[in-house]
Amino acid sequence: MDVTFFLQNLSKREEGAFKEYVSEKTPAIANLLTKFADDAHILKATIEKFEKHDAFEVEFCLILPTKTIVAKEVSHDITKAVDLSKDRLISQLKKHMALLRKDRSHKTIRETELVKEKVEVWE
Repeated sequence: MDVTFFLQNLSKREEGAFKEYVSEKTPAIANLLTKFADDAHILKATIEKFEKHDAFEVEFCLILPTKTIVAKEVSHDITKAVDLSKDRLISQLKKHMALLRKDRSHKTIRETELVKEKVEVWE
Protein backbone atom coordinates (compact mmCIF):
# COMPACT_ATOMS: atom_id res chain seq x y z
CA MET A 1 0.00 0.00 0.00
CA ASP A 2 1.29 3.44 -0.91
CA VAL A 3 1.13 5.96 1.93
CA THR A 4 1.33 9.68 1.22
CA PHE A 5 1.87 12.13 4.07
CA PHE A 6 0.64 15.73 4.24
CA LEU A 7 1.88 17.73 7.24
CA GLN A 8 0.94 21.22 8.44
CA ASN A 9 2.34 23.30 11.33
CA LEU A 10 4.37 20.43 12.85
CA SER A 11 7.85 20.44 14.35
CA LYS A 12 10.46 17.99 13.06
CA ARG A 13 10.03 15.79 16.15
CA GLU A 14 6.24 15.66 15.69
CA GLU A 15 6.65 14.87 11.98
CA GLY A 16 8.91 11.93 12.76
CA ALA A 17 6.61 10.62 15.48
CA PHE A 18 3.58 10.87 13.17
CA LYS A 19 5.21 9.09 10.24
CA GLU A 20 6.60 6.32 12.44
CA TYR A 21 3.29 5.75 14.25
CA VAL A 22 1.26 5.68 11.03
CA SER A 23 3.74 3.20 9.55
CA GLU A 24 3.11 0.92 12.53
CA LYS A 25 -0.67 1.13 12.05
CA THR A 26 -0.89 0.60 8.26
CA PRO A 27 -0.53 -3.23 8.33
CA ALA A 28 -3.90 -3.45 10.10
CA ILE A 29 -5.48 -1.61 7.18
CA ALA A 30 -3.49 -3.52 4.55
CA ASN A 31 -4.69 -6.87 5.93
CA LEU A 32 -8.26 -5.95 4.96
CA LEU A 33 -7.27 -5.03 1.39
CA THR A 34 -6.17 -8.45 0.14
CA LYS A 35 -8.96 -8.48 -2.45
CA PHE A 36 -7.40 -5.57 -4.33
CA ALA A 37 -4.05 -5.48 -6.10
CA ASP A 38 -1.12 -3.99 -4.17
CA ASP A 39 -0.94 -0.92 -6.40
CA ALA A 40 -4.72 -0.39 -6.51
CA HIS A 41 -5.08 1.49 -3.22
CA ILE A 42 -3.50 4.65 -1.82
CA LEU A 43 -3.65 5.93 1.75
CA LYS A 44 -3.33 9.68 2.25
CA ALA A 45 -2.45 10.55 5.85
CA THR A 46 -2.94 14.21 6.70
CA ILE A 47 -2.13 15.90 10.00
CA GLU A 48 -2.59 19.50 11.00
CA LYS A 49 -1.62 21.06 14.30
CA PHE A 50 -3.80 23.84 15.68
CA GLU A 51 -1.59 26.10 17.80
CA LYS A 52 -4.47 27.95 19.41
CA HIS A 53 -6.16 24.83 20.76
CA ASP A 54 -3.02 22.69 21.07
CA ALA A 55 -4.77 19.91 19.12
CA PHE A 56 -4.02 17.65 16.16
CA GLU A 57 -6.43 16.83 13.35
CA VAL A 58 -5.64 13.53 11.62
CA GLU A 59 -7.39 12.50 8.42
CA PHE A 60 -7.00 9.21 6.57
CA CYS A 61 -8.23 9.06 2.99
CA LEU A 62 -8.17 5.58 1.48
CA ILE A 63 -8.62 5.55 -2.28
CA LEU A 64 -9.86 2.21 -3.60
CA PRO A 65 -10.94 1.27 -7.13
CA THR A 66 -14.54 1.01 -5.94
CA LYS A 67 -14.80 3.80 -3.36
CA THR A 68 -12.95 6.53 -1.47
CA ILE A 69 -13.17 6.23 2.32
CA VAL A 70 -12.38 9.19 4.60
CA ALA A 71 -11.91 9.14 8.38
CA LYS A 72 -11.08 12.25 10.41
CA GLU A 73 -10.47 12.74 14.12
CA VAL A 74 -9.19 15.53 16.38
CA SER A 75 -7.33 15.04 19.65
CA HIS A 76 -4.74 16.70 21.87
CA ASP A 77 -2.38 13.73 21.37
CA ILE A 78 -0.98 12.54 18.02
CA THR A 79 -1.20 8.85 18.84
CA LYS A 80 -4.78 9.09 20.09
CA ALA A 81 -5.89 10.96 16.96
CA VAL A 82 -4.19 8.40 14.71
CA ASP A 83 -5.73 5.47 16.60
CA LEU A 84 -9.23 6.92 16.50
CA SER A 85 -9.10 7.77 12.80
CA LYS A 86 -7.59 4.35 11.99
CA ASP A 87 -10.40 2.62 13.88
CA ARG A 88 -13.02 4.70 12.09
CA LEU A 89 -11.41 3.90 8.72
CA ILE A 90 -11.29 0.17 9.49
CA SER A 91 -14.96 0.06 10.46
CA GLN A 92 -15.97 1.86 7.26
CA LEU A 93 -13.71 -0.45 5.24
CA LYS A 94 -15.26 -3.57 6.79
CA LYS A 95 -18.73 -2.33 5.88
CA HIS A 96 -17.64 -1.61 2.32
CA MET A 97 -16.02 -5.02 1.92
CA ALA A 98 -19.21 -6.66 3.23
CA LEU A 99 -21.20 -4.77 0.61
CA LEU A 100 -18.84 -6.00 -2.09
CA ARG A 101 -19.34 -9.58 -0.86
CA LYS A 102 -23.10 -8.95 -0.76
CA ASP A 103 -23.22 -9.84 2.96
CA ARG A 104 -25.33 -6.78 3.64
CA SER A 105 -27.95 -7.40 0.96
CA HIS A 106 -30.44 -9.07 3.30
CA LYS A 107 -34.00 -7.86 3.53
CA THR A 108 -35.00 -5.67 6.40
CA ILE A 109 -37.44 -6.80 9.06
CA ARG A 110 -40.02 -4.38 7.75
CA GLU A 111 -39.85 -5.86 4.22
CA THR A 112 -40.35 -9.39 5.51
CA GLU A 113 -43.39 -8.29 7.54
CA LEU A 114 -44.93 -6.65 4.46
CA VAL A 115 -44.45 -9.84 2.46
CA LYS A 116 -46.17 -11.87 5.20
CA GLU A 117 -49.11 -9.44 5.23
CA LYS A 118 -49.51 -9.72 1.47
CA VAL A 119 -49.50 -13.50 1.65
CA GLU A 120 -52.17 -13.42 4.38
CA VAL A 121 -54.35 -11.08 2.32
CA TRP A 122 -54.21 -13.34 -0.76
CA GLU A 123 -55.10 -16.45 1.21
